[in-house]
Amino acid sequence: MKIREDLAPREVGRRSYLPPACYTMSRQEKISFCLCLKSVKVPQGYSSNIQSLVSMEDLKLVGLMSHDCHILMQQLLPIAIRGILPKSVRQTITRLCVFFSSICSKVIDPLKLDELQAEIVIILCQLEMFFAPFFLKSWYIYLFI
Repeated sequence: MKIREDLAPREVGRRSYLPPACYTMSRQEKISFCLCLKSVKVPQGYSSNIQSLVSMEDLKLVGLMSHDCHILMQQLLPIAIRGILPKSVRQTITRLCVFFSSICSKVIDPLKLDELQAEIVIILCQLEMFFAPFFLKSWYIYLFI
């Protein structure tokens, strides 16, 4: 079908393999991401101790509560992915984080709601270009229900 040829299986000798997607992080990028989150210092009571939620052995975030996810998504993720992912993916994720920050603020200007709606449509279209549809299904449910 020649759709997204960069993700098509590749033949190497007698074996074939799938190339990594554009959002896949290498081990070094995961280390950089986790070190960035491990070094974050936030005011007391702002969120959980993010440093204790980063597992450097597994290179994962463990034990996040919903408030921690909100803080991560709205403020820490754009900083942590800076310089790691390809520019187009990084900008799209950052735009999504800015959108969440604006809709989760204490005061929303009703005149900007149409602008925010147009923005999320563009962001979702861009996310569909990079991420698999099954990944985005949960985002659609979260945003529109």
